[in-house]
Amino acid sequence: MKRKHWIVLAVLVLATLTLTGCGVPLEGVDVTTTQPDGFWQTFVVWPLANILIWLNQLLGGLGIAYSWGWAIILFTLGIKLITFPLNLSQIRGMQAQKDLQPRLTELQKKYGKDREKLAQEQMKLYKEAGVNPLSGCLPLLVQMPILFGLYAALVAVGPLLENAGFYWIPDLSYPKYNHGLNWVPELWQAGDYIALVAYLILPVLLVVTQIFMQKWMTPPSTGGEQAKMMQNMSMIMTLFFGWFTLQVPSGLTLYWVISNLLQMGQQWAVTRFLLKKEFSAAETVGASAMTVDAKPAPAKQDKPSTAVPSPKRVKAKGK
Repeated sequence: MKRKHWIVLAVLVLATLTLTGCGVPLEGVDVTTTQPDGFWQTFVVWPLANILIWLNQLLGGLGIAYSWGWAIILFTLGIKLITFPLNLSQIRGMQAQKDLQPRLTELQKKYGKDREKLAQEQMKLYKEAGVNPLSGCLPLLVQMPILFGLYAALVAVGPLLENAGFYWIPDLSYPKYNHGLNWVPELWQAGDYIALVAYLILPVLLVVTQIFMQKWMTPPSTGGEQAKMMQNMSMIMTLFFGWFTLQVPSGLTLYWVISNLLQMGQQWAVTRFLLKKEFSAAETVGASAMTVDAKPAPAKQDKPSTAVPSPKRVKAKGK
C-alpha cells in the first residue's frame, strides 16, 4: 500500500472509533427499557449490550464473584471464537509474507534505487507465490464494525458497572468519560496512590501487549522509507490507544487487554500446530510430486561388438 493509502486508513479508523462512540450517550443508557434509535443501535449495539447484561446475570446467579469482569472476559472469548475464521485468514496471510521475506529482501537490495521496478517485482513475487499482501489487513477491516459495536455496547452499559470491582480494580465504570485525564491529578493530590496505580495497570498492559503483537505478527521490515513509515504509524496508533484508554471506563480497557491476550494465544496456537502441520503436509505432497514426475533413466542398450578378431584366431581359421 502507498503512503497515502495508509494515511487514509488511519484517519478512517480514528474517525470511525470516535463516531461510533457518539452513537450512544456517554453517560450510558438502560438498554433493557430504552428503544434503540437507528440501524446501528438496533442491530449491533443493543444486542451486544443485552448479551453482556445476560452474562452478568448468569454468573451472578451462580454466585461467581466479580461477575461483571468475568462477563466481559467471557464475552470477549465468545467474540474471538466467532471471528476465528477471519483471524485464521489474517494469521495465514501474515505468515505467508514472513516466508517471502528473504526473497523480498533480495529484491530490495537489487532494485532499492528504482522504486517503480521494485514495486513491480514485489507484486510479481506475490502473484507467483499466491500471496495477497493485504491478506493480513482485510480480515481486520471486516472485524472493525464488530469491535466498534462492542465499544458502543460497553459505553451503553456503563452505569451498570458502578462499584463493580474486579480483583485489583475498585470500579469498572471508572474513570468517567466526561472526566478526561482529570482523575489522574485528582487521585495524586488526594494521596490515593494505590487506586491510581490500580487504574493505570490496564492501560499499561494494553500498550505492552499491543507492541508485542506488532513485533510478533508483523513481517520483518525490508527497510526503506515505507517500512519505517508503517512502523512509526503503528507505534503512534498504539500510543493513541493507550492514551485513549486513560479516559474510558476500566471495563472497556479490560475488554481490549483480554482481546489482545486471546489474539496472541490464537497466533501461537495456529502457528505452532495448524500452520506447522499444513507446512509439513505441503512438503510431503511436494516430495511425492517430485518422485512421481521423476522418470527413470532409459537403460543403456549394448552396442554390437565391432572388435577386430585377434591374429591368432584368424590364423586358426585359415588352417
